[in-house]
Amino acid sequence: MKKIIFVLFVIAFFIETPAQFQYGIEGGLNLSTIKGNYPQKLNSTTGILIGLNGSYSFFDFLSIESGLYLSQKGVTRILFSDIQGIETYNYLEIPLNLKYNLPIEEPGKTFVFAGVYGARLLSAGVRPDNEGQSSSVNLGDILPSWDYGINLGLGQSFYISSGMMNIKIKYSLGIPTLDKVYNVIKYGETFTSDGSNKLNNSVISISLGYTY
Repeated sequence: MKKIIFVLFVIAFFIETPAQFQYGIEGGLNLSTIKGNYPQKLNSTTGILIGLNGSYSFFDFLSIESGLYLSQKGVTRILFSDIQGIETYNYLEIPLNLKYNLPIEEPGKTFVFAGVYGARLLSAGVRPDNEGQSSSVNLGDILPSWDYGINLGLGQSFYISSGMMNIKIKYSLGIPTLDKVYNVIKYGETFTSDGSNKLNNSVISISLGYTY
């Protein structure tokens, strides 16, 4: 068994591979909500996704990707007295995905990817979506500072000039709960939580990027 592993290692070492680094820019939209056992109805909201990315190719069909993004997540839900609020969470996010190019003969490349992400909460606020209540309120004191989770997606690349245009669809699901223990006053109302709710970021992203 050891000899077989050694032979495979030697073969892999001498195979000519297009190991290279590429970088690019990416921007798009997030359609986000919260999944979990919240007692009221939760609706989606939209936000921006923009950042820089880089990838390292091990083979023609396999690469690893990462980047640095501003990612807006959130949810639309009832605040109190049937007043609907649009919550926006601004994260600085770093994904780490393994990308596989499908063996499809056509212009460009069709690919799938999966991995993980880590995100730092920069700011969070809620804006009531009704007349007479237009001011936003900071939510940073009732949300965890960090989020992390899994990514799954697919995309298509097209050769353009000296680079590639990339179209991606991605689904991200947070692992830690967004609920924590708090007792705060907003809009003259007292909001409390014992941190027992299981609430997770759930985001569908559609983006367009260019890789150099």
